[in-house]
Amino acid sequence: MAAVDVLIVGGGVIGASIAYYLAERGTRVVVLERGRSGGHASLASAGLLHPIMDPEVSPALRDLTAASDTLFPALVARLRDLTGIDPQYQTSGWLRVALEPPRVGTLAAQATERARQDYDLRMLSGEEARALEPALSPEVMAALYLPRGAQVYVPALLSAYLHAAARLGGTVRLGVGVDALCLDGRRVVGARTADGERILAGHTVLAGGAWTPRLTADLGLTLPVFPMRGQILALHAIPAPLRQVVFGPGIYLAPKVDGSLIAGATYEDAGFDDRLTASGLSTLLAAAQRTAPILADATFREAWVGLRPASRDGLPILGPVPGWEGVSVATGHTAEGVSLSPITGAIMAALIHGEPPDPSLAPFRLERFLGLP
Repeated sequence: MAAVDVLIVGGGVIGASIAYYLAERGTRVVVLERGRSGGHASLASAGLLHPIMDPEVSPALRDLTAASDTLFPALVARLRDLTGIDPQYQTSGWLRVALEPPRVGTLAAQATERARQDYDLRMLSGEEARALEPALSPEVMAALYLPRGAQVYVPALLSAYLHAAARLGGTVRLGVGVDALCLDGRRVVGARTADGERILAGHTVLAGGAWTPRLTADLGLTLPVFPMRGQILALHAIPAPLRQVVFGPGIYLAPKVDGSLIAGATYEDAGFDDRLTASGLSTLLAAAQRTAPILADATFREAWVGLRPASRDGLPILGPVPGWEGVSVATGHTAEGVSLSPITGAIMAALIHGEPPDPSLAPFRLERFLGLP
């Protein structure tokens, strides 16, 4: 039996970021992860950090993402100083390309005056896009160019979060599953591990991704979060075929510092089926070659899969569980977990320390699914 300030169930990028931000405040924190860190969702990400300009996306989510993006430069510098691990933050630039007329119109609609001012973006012709990236298909008709588009290397970012939390006094335990929450009346006082150990905590954070509903069931709560399968692969070619992140039809292509090119990702409602499939990988390879035909001769390096936690309305769920004390939830980030990890960690650390919530966080409260104000 042990007692800590905060117990975090889940060691993916969300749980790890919360642990880091709490540890920075001097909080005694323990992270429990049933498998390898980030093995379920975080590592099925190319680490792309971007403004969300789709007009169909909630303005609250667009604002949250933009706020998170601004935290990355100082965050990665701090993590590097604490741990010596470089998350490989780079503003490599982004190109969103259009191979068909309707997509040209969609990109033009995203290039609003505000977006031009905020993100320094501009529309390019197909010829101008190929001047930046000669490997692009001759089918490319136009492109939206974001010179400040950024990315990180997810395994390094995740490792840096966890090592920084440990360096600041936290404890990270991998391969430790949680079977149940420990309850005292209407208060959560910790959790019981799969081997029967009880870990008592002043506050418990449920950040187990798509598996979080299995624990909220202990509270009589059906959490509307489900897995979305993402298949992703890595290619390699010398010389590197692309310098910038390119978004084509049904694909993104992200060049990394180690010379690999990450191509992803599928978005499949397949339950907890975490298999790589011939259909998923062939779809990615076809889309990659259509966008940049030179990739037909690239070396296939590896492929992997993750189960992303999606909420019913597509927004993250952040904050305390209504009707219960000593417990919070942080999940539902879908494919934006890496991008939203800094702001999520900062928000959750502030809430756990009793700071009043920002009114702008209302759209992300669990209450929205419970019919509560």
